[in-house]
Formats: sequence, C-alpha cells, structure tokens
Amino acid sequence: MAKQAKKGGRISGEEIRRTLVEMQQEYWDGLEVGSDSTTGEADDYLLFHLGGEFFGIAAAGAREVLRIPRLARLPGVGEHIPGVISLRGEIVAVTDLRPLLGLSGREIPPRGRLVVVEGGGMTTALLAETVEGLRSVPRSSVEDLTEGLPGLTRELAVGQVVEEGGILVLLDLERLLAREEMVIDHQE
Repeated sequence: MAKQAKKGGRISGEEIRRTLVEMQQEYWDGLEVGSDSTTGEADDYLLFHLGGEFFGIAAAGAREVLRIPRLARLPGVGEHIPGVISLRGEIVAVTDLRPLLGLSGREIPPRGRLVVVEGGGMTTALLAETVEGLRSVPRSSVEDLTEGLPGLTRELAVGQVVEEGGILVLLDLERLLAREEMVIDHQE
C-alpha cells in the first residue's frame, strides 16, 4: 500500500506520522547521548516557500503533502480559496495564504504542492510553491517576529528564526485556522 502512495506522488498520512515518530525518537536519543547540561528543547516543523517567503508550520498539524490536482472552483468565496479537492472522499478546501498574508503572486505554481493540515477541528490544504521537508527547530533559536508581512500579525506567528539565507517565519497553525476567513460559510 505504501508503494501505491509513492507511485501516485503522494505521501500518506501514515508515512508522515511514522516519520514524525522516528524523528521524535531520534531527538530523545540525541538528548540521552548528549552532555550532562541541558541542551534545550526543539519542535518539529514542516517548511515551505510561498510568495517569496519561507514558512514553517508545526509538523504535528501536517497530515500529508500532495501534488496539486485539478481544483473544483467555488462561487462566492474569497480569493484565498482557489477551490476544493476530493481527498479520498473528503471534500477539502484549498487555501492560498498569499492574499491573507499580503504576499505577491496569484497563479498556482505548476510544481506547487498542497500541505493538508488539521487544527482546531478543521482540515484544509495549504498551497505551497515548494515544500522543503521536516526540520527540528530548537526553541532557543526562535525569536519574536520583528518583520511583519501586511497580513501577518504576531498572534499568527510562533516567531521567527534568522538564518543565513533569510528569515524562517513559524506560523501558529491553530490560530491561523481559527481566522474567520478560513471558514467557508454556506449561508449568506
């Protein structure tokens, strides 16, 4: 079954969960082998690029990463919902964070990906230009957000990590999914 998921270009939720459990165990094993002093704690993030920026979301909220299938458009929804997909029989809204965060670009990139996420009782597929993968980020390296994007407030970010290549913005998935714009209201 795992071979079928890989052939279709999809990473199953079970494969992501298994990888996360392995990463967690490697982390704890590293702490036991490390020095006697406290090395600090870390959190795992799924990293992706969107609108020329570099973001991370808590890996625990990521269910799977997919190639972008054909989207079914919905009339009367905001520009941040380019459509919906059927994910093994479940209708899932695709969310483009660029309009919500004030980022440039409106075309769906041909090599883009969807990151299916869950949080606060909601499931959605976040549009990403590229997905970098999983990374363990030490909590000690996370700073308060200093450079905000037009639609990104401190409440929507866990913080930022300053790196050689730029800034990694860590998004608070629960708060992001709780935004009013994220709910497609069936009543007008």
